[in-house]
Amino acid sequence: MKVEDIDDQLLDKLEFYNVQFILPKLIQEEGVIKRDRVLQKIFPYDRHYSYFSLSSQLGGLFYLIMRWELKLKIAFLYKKCPLQKATHLLVYSLDYEQELVKLKIRNAPIKDVRSNYKIFDYRLYTYYLDDDVFKPIQTVFNTSTNQEIIQNFCRGVIDPEKVSEVYGENNTTIPDKTTLQILIDEILSPFYIFQVFSIVLWAGFEAYYSYAVVIFITSVVSIIVTLREAKQNFEKLRKMTEIVTVEHVFRGNNPIVIEKDQVIINKSYHENKQQIISKQIVPGDLIEVKDGWTVPCDCILLNGSCIINESMLTGESIPIIKTPIQYNDKGYNPQEDSKQCTLFAGTKCIEGRHPEKGKIPILAIASQTGFSTNKGQLVRSILFPKPTKFSFHKDSMKFVGVLGIMAFIGFCVTIKDQLKELSDGNLTSGQLIINALDLITITVPPALPTCLSIGISLALGRLQKKQIFCISPNRVNVAGKITIMCFDKTGTLTEDGLDLYGVRPVGFSQKKNKFCFQDLIVNMKEMTENNGELNDVHILKSEKLRPSDLFLEIMASCHGLAKVNGELIGDPLEVKMFEASKWVLDDIDNKVTLNNEVINIVKRYDFSSTLQRMSVIVKRNGYLRAHVKGSPEKLRELCKKSSIPSSFHKILENYSKMGFRVLACGSKEITSEQSRDEIECNLNFLGFMVMENKLKPATKKIICQLQDACIRTVMVTGDNVLTAISVARQCHLVQPQQRIFLGDIDEDRFDGKNKIVWKDFEQNDNVLHPENLSPEWDIQDNPDGEEEDDKHINELMVSSNHQTLEIYQENEEEARNQFLTLSKSKITTLKQKERQLQEENLDHLIDDQDPWKTDEPFVIAISGKAFQLLLNQIDINPKARRVFGIMLERAAIFARMKPDQKACLITHLQKISRKALCGMCGDGANDCGALKAADVGISLSEAEASIAAPFTSKVQDISCIIKLLREGRASLVTSFQCFKYMALYSMIQFSTATFLYLVITSLSTWQFTFIDLVIIIPIASTMGLTKSYKELTQFQPGSNLISFPVLLSVIGCTCINITFLYGVNSFLKQQSWYIDSVTAHKKIGNVDDHFAMFECFENTTLFLYANYQYLIQVLAFSIGKPFRRPFYTNKPFTIWLIFLFILITYIMLFYDYPSLIKDSFVITDSYYFSDGQSNIMPKEWFLILLVIIFSNFFVIITFEKYAVPLLTRQYRYKKRQIVKRYRYPENPYLRN
Repeated sequence: MKVEDIDDQLLDKLEFYNVQFILPKLIQEEGVIKRDRVLQKIFPYDRHYSYFSLSSQLGGLFYLIMRWELKLKIAFLYKKCPLQKATHLLVYSLDYEQELVKLKIRNAPIKDVRSNYKIFDYRLYTYYLDDDVFKPIQTVFNTSTNQEIIQNFCRGVIDPEKVSEVYGENNTTIPDKTTLQILIDEILSPFYIFQVFSIVLWAGFEAYYSYAVVIFITSVVSIIVTLREAKQNFEKLRKMTEIVTVEHVFRGNNPIVIEKDQVIINKSYHENKQQIISKQIVPGDLIEVKDGWTVPCDCILLNGSCIINESMLTGESIPIIKTPIQYNDKGYNPQEDSKQCTLFAGTKCIEGRHPEKGKIPILAIASQTGFSTNKGQLVRSILFPKPTKFSFHKDSMKFVGVLGIMAFIGFCVTIKDQLKELSDGNLTSGQLIINALDLITITVPPALPTCLSIGISLALGRLQKKQIFCISPNRVNVAGKITIMCFDKTGTLTEDGLDLYGVRPVGFSQKKNKFCFQDLIVNMKEMTENNGELNDVHILKSEKLRPSDLFLEIMASCHGLAKVNGELIGDPLEVKMFEASKWVLDDIDNKVTLNNEVINIVKRYDFSSTLQRMSVIVKRNGYLRAHVKGSPEKLRELCKKSSIPSSFHKILENYSKMGFRVLACGSKEITSEQSRDEIECNLNFLGFMVMENKLKPATKKIICQLQDACIRTVMVTGDNVLTAISVARQCHLVQPQQRIFLGDIDEDRFDGKNKIVWKDFEQNDNVLHPENLSPEWDIQDNPDGEEEDDKHINELMVSSNHQTLEIYQENEEEARNQFLTLSKSKITTLKQKERQLQEENLDHLIDDQDPWKTDEPFVIAISGKAFQLLLNQIDINPKARRVFGIMLERAAIFARMKPDQKACLITHLQKISRKALCGMCGDGANDCGALKAADVGISLSEAEASIAAPFTSKVQDISCIIKLLREGRASLVTSFQCFKYMALYSMIQFSTATFLYLVITSLSTWQFTFIDLVIIIPIASTMGLTKSYKELTQFQPGSNLISFPVLLSVIGCTCINITFLYGVNSFLKQQSWYIDSVTAHKKIGNVDDHFAMFECFENTTLFLYANYQYLIQVLAFSIGKPFRRPFYTNKPFTIWLIFLFILITYIMLFYDYPSLIKDSFVITDSYYFSDGQSNIMPKEWFLILLVIIFSNFFVIITFEKYAVPLLTRQYRYKKRQIVKRYRYPENPYLRN
């Protein structure tokens, strides 16, 4: 994918820290180097000795820190240096990710001269040093013209070994990674290292074998599962990318000549035919194209034609006809016009075509090999996914750091008492250290990362059941924050196929003495009949053919269709058009026939999205004619003004308003075969083809649901702006009561420069102010020029069979009132929902940002030309920059947008606000750039993964959007709930352990095991099973862990639980029967027995009490509405909670039955001393604990359900007041 927001200057020399670069011409965003720093590895003995010494003495910890933190490694082992001494480069990506790459020496003929070059590889791109400049190793094809490519490469490669030394093998298989390497990478991650540390601590020093074994087994299983998944994904990717086939190439100086701009291949060509494996292909090789052939590299078709299935790369299920490269001086660009002659690696050739197939080989020139191919871009996209601005993971790491600080504080609180017992001989120094380390493993639970991924994993499983597949799991949570949703039109909002509604040819009116539109012809048989008062005018002098006859000829010949197994293959629009003509296609001989009539297709110039047209040269009855079809706006520029009816705009506008897709046709007679530029001018206008493009059944409903959810919906299409507006009206992307102001280039230049006018689409009298896009009601236009009434259009406009636009009142006062008095239903609904959330005390769960307003009084539609004009001026013209920013906020329709403009639009929409997370949904063909640029891209494709987007839906409509956003929100809320619960669980356990450390005891092994295995892990595993809410609400879930409501909830609940634990502990000490642990065991005589110290009143009381706190907290954090269903709908979760409550209560009240419970959990209810004295805990104490527990429950629930929402509401109100006082535009384009 070409990076659209990188200026052309990046393709020139760039200097960063005395290093100059030239980036590849069509570099992918993932591979862009933002800057570079030259480094030299330090080789002094003492530094390396220190490195290895510290690593060994600290048990590998120093090595791990260096491995995890690149900056420290660079500071310790590297230094800046001149380029000549450099051994490494520190490369910064476009998003400033750092990577240390090694410089290597390669002896190769890179510049046709063999020499030793310094090279380095970065994200599958290779650079070499030449004249103190790092240049990319790239083929010359992307910098050559079509003519140069044919002249230089049509005869094949003479020295393939030399070429192979420069470009390497044709191999898109990702670098091999053994099972051991994957295992080491997993084991040496901070998560698993911490688990290993915990296991060693528990098993080696505390005899906490049971939980250590469980964590060990869990870790091993997790590693095996991760290893298995990584290996499967790795093998799947290798299988998808690896192509090893047997190919036939023609090497040497082959007998090919170029005559009259045509490549002539001699039949003796087979003499140089060789058989090689695909990995041996080098750029410039001539490869034979075969039926059923999987293309091994990017190729340029030299002769013949072929039908290609590109669904593997783009998701486009319709086969594409590829035609040979044209002999002209246009630059070759495989991402734009040259796409028509380019065969991309990994695609499949269904059938090759040539008039002399079997005698003359169909040849293609290898243009790119290995990771330089389009398939290599797919691999690069998967290996180096675009980072998101989502901060959950980063915030969670900060939170873990805070928990670590809490552990240190807890140790400081207990250190005084522990040192006293150490001096008294009741505690060993080793046990003191173990207690300190224990607090870390308690405060930062090893199971935390696993629990955090549960929500995403379960959401992915639910999405797969709904036929939505994902190659980037982290994007699931991002989908929960999408606020802008962009859609392609054709194939996304509307059906792929188009029906030919009718033809509107022109004719000459004797009465008006000019060309006028004839009546709409729906039945093609009427094409040969005369039409009323319009005379039988012969546009072409040499042959008596009327416009309707020529129109039929265009329908039969001006297309790029082919036949495979008797079925027409190609653009669905062209299929419908050709079928309506009733002619028969013979694509082998390039002709169409009907009865005894024959039309020979002499030359075809394929459709170009840049030129917005296609053309053919045909021969019929000895006469040559040029036919052109394309967008009406473009054809109007190419046709003679005298042949264009005065009602051209009126007719076009009316059909477009009704949602029809309109194509214009033109023709002229020529004497000889000519170039494209020569035939596509001075045409005779023939009329319009009217195509019916129907909405998909789900479109309108989904758009309404998104808008009801206050998600901004935007259409981004390459189609005509009028058709786009009509479809937007039909699907309610633009509301019936909203006015549409269309921004387009004014035909009348101002001071010789283009300018944009913003006119009311329905009433041209109303315009927007050109500098702030606010309505101006008093400006009147006086359009001149005769426009005739159209009876047919008027009938259609009132027909109930077609979607029509609302006709606004012409009275200015009524128009003003209608403009200003919009329906306030959505605003009212939004406020009602917000009040309802406040009444239910759920408003703290939603984002504090205002949602997008989807019911503004007016919206803006803009053409691609106007968009580009504004875009070109945003860095040099402050007024244009401001208009661009306002347009980005108000525009709902972007029409006639090229693929690169679509991607550019997405990147700019992402900048207008911190809440602007942008989604894009398209069919994967022309939308690849936009789908990849979006925060969440969804491709409607039959493939499970494609180059197009991180998400792929096999359900071919936009209903997948609602499903994805709902699951994304549920997953995000689950991640928050799980994180908060794990934080509170660790704080409760940390507090319990801290209080017990004060009396030189702790929880026993079985107590820890019960808490972790029976309570925490099942709860954390099942809480994510709660399904997403049935509706997509108007609000976004919060996304920042470091936010007021989250911090207030976690800190507040922590303080409440600690207070109750402290109160229970203090209340225990006030009981007449109480005796502290140290005193009791001193009297018994086993105070130095670490395991005997577990048996104490403090342990029993705090253990039993804390168990209830774990249940109370999970109930308090069980978030349902408005993003998930109520927790009780999650049956496994609810059943386990009920089971735990019954079990814990039974243990508390009936621990003697059986006695195994008492022994296992070290329940201590009495002391009997040798002097005959005893201290007995009465049964009433446990009932008192239950009363306190219910009080704890009441306070926690009250705080979480009432205090947190109330305080959050007050905080946000004051925050808004402060922001209003110091407000500056969030949109960077609106800042001074």
